[in-house]
Amino acid sequence: MIKTNLELRNLMEELTRNDSIKSAITLRDLQPKQRLIAQDQALQSVYIIKSGVTKCLITENNEKDYILDFLGEGELVGEVEAIRHTKATCTIEAITPLTVYVISNTQFHHFFRTIPAFGSAVLELMATRLARISEKAARQQLYTLSEILPQLLATLESQQITFTKQDLSEYLGISVRSLNRLLKEDGNTTL
Repeated sequence: MIKTNLELRNLMEELTRNDSIKSAITLRDLQPKQRLIAQDQALQSVYIIKSGVTKCLITENNEKDYILDFLGEGELVGEVEAIRHTKATCTIEAITPLTVYVISNTQFHHFFRTIPAFGSAVLELMATRLARISEKAARQQLYTLSEILPQLLATLESQQITFTKQDLSEYLGISVRSLNRLLKEDGNTTL
């Protein structure tokens, strides 16, 4: 449920120990509910999560939010916008206290071209993310919500994570009322 990329996080720790590189990387701390990125914002930096959890969401024209993913340690955000030179396609909001590595877009491109391990880690992360999003879309097309919800709740329990009903409903693309109805049908009223 919460995506992580420990390879990239470990690489960032290694890069920040290198005297010639560490000045190009800064740290930023955020509190829960603070936004790291706002949808349609022009971005000057790319962020890699050092610690904490965020939600990645899109606000539709009808003002409804849809959570694409929950991102944790080592996950990269803002890279698509840096590569494509576009505004932010989604909002990134802290769920827990959050610390991120901040790299300017220019420095991101430089690292990508000159540090093979960094370029490989970014490509691997993007390919994995694409596959994961495709699998989620297929699952939502092939299974009913009453089949998906127990799996989702089991994943949350195994990872010892608690999310609000609002977050879960936005992740599933349904209203809180519909989520409550599904929980009641499933016999689960403790969420």
